[in-house]
Amino acid sequence: MQARTPAAAPQTAKDSSILKRHGLTRAAKRKLRIAPLQIAKKLLRAKGTGFSPYINPATSRWALAPALCLFVLLPLAACGHKPAQLAADQPVPVRLRAPHRVQQPVSVAASGAVEANVTALSAFQIAGRVAKVLVEEGQPVAKGQVLAELDATDYRNAYDGAAAQADAARATDQKAQAGLRPQELEQARIEFDRWQDEYTRMKFLYEHKSLPANDFKKIEAGYQAAQQRYDMARQGTRVQDKDAASAQFHAAAAQMHEARKRLADARLVAPIAGFVGMRHIDVGDTVAAGMPVISVLDLNPAKVRVGIPEAEIGKVRQGARATVTIPSLDGREFEGKVETVGVAADPASRTYSVKIAVPNPQHLLRAGMVAEARIFGSATVNAVTLPGDAVVRDPKGVTHVYVYDAAQQRVYMRRVDVGAPLDNEVEISGGLSGNEQVVVEGQQNVREGSPAKIMGGGQ
Repeated sequence: MQARTPAAAPQTAKDSSILKRHGLTRAAKRKLRIAPLQIAKKLLRAKGTGFSPYINPATSRWALAPALCLFVLLPLAACGHKPAQLAADQPVPVRLRAPHRVQQPVSVAASGAVEANVTALSAFQIAGRVAKVLVEEGQPVAKGQVLAELDATDYRNAYDGAAAQADAARATDQKAQAGLRPQELEQARIEFDRWQDEYTRMKFLYEHKSLPANDFKKIEAGYQAAQQRYDMARQGTRVQDKDAASAQFHAAAAQMHEARKRLADARLVAPIAGFVGMRHIDVGDTVAAGMPVISVLDLNPAKVRVGIPEAEIGKVRQGARATVTIPSLDGREFEGKVETVGVAADPASRTYSVKIAVPNPQHLLRAGMVAEARIFGSATVNAVTLPGDAVVRDPKGVTHVYVYDAAQQRVYMRRVDVGAPLDNEVEISGGLSGNEQVVVEGQQNVREGSPAKIMGGGQ
């Protein structure tokens, strides 16, 4: 043991020289409370390395440097956390403001969808094969504009036949109404006069026993028949015959009109002015009578249908002002008016249907758009408002604000319910009493319990 003591001293001196080369003194070594050389030597004496417990500075200078740097920098890095911790405790500058109290009308919020003012489901009234389709979806159309046509060959032939029958019936009716012509009446008179003369002569002969009774009866029958024909000619056509002819004409005319309508129904026209909503036919398709094939939508004004809960329906009145917000149009807001209020609740949702009429001259609102509506009543209530930027959301989407605690000089999170926008602010419908000091600037830099330094506001 004593033989090795002299060698230990030089080794310690060599260790000191190594520490100096790396910029470290024994005072620094004591301050760090570690022995870098001894730890490095133990690492280099790892099993199987073949290194001696005592390191020659001349041969291990660069091998020892990484180990020294590692064990010197670790404590320094650990000490570096203390300044960061101190920075986190520094007060965050914030601006405070108390919520404003305003008077606003009682309102009811509801969700719904945009509908057309009028939706006309157009269908052919007859069956047939589609010959032409003249419109596309989304195309504007005028009232009476032709939308599509069927092959009308069979219907045109049927109309031609019905028209001919109607013409014949009309002629018969006109003949019956006009009666006999003057020439026909004169002819009946002449024939009657001839039979009357013949009857007079034959009667004289019969009375004087110069003519057999059988021959006289024949002459008498002819005379009487001529007399009846002449009387009928003078009276004209019978009323019953006139009525029958007139009825036959009207029946033929009705059949002609029916055939004409069926021929016209081969063309599908727009019943209203608007836009083509849907088109379910193409050329060559066979359609059935009454099957909707093209819809036309009138979108000015547009209608927004919303469902109002039973607890809120008492606040809604016909003619009340309403605002409609469309998320798909970047939250654009439209003014409207309540048009109808339902009187029967939906059995499933227990809500009442309410329609809001919204002017839509530019046709920005389209059928099916999701809408958020707010209907205003005549009564007013006190509302608490804050700037919209003061409201923040957590990762779960919950809305809250930061309230300043003057005693602790810290801010704390307060969950709030956000209502409708009011001018440049938003309504806080729940969570605040209105007497708190709320962070309105700097809220992005604070957390729950963060110390705060007031840089303005606080009124």
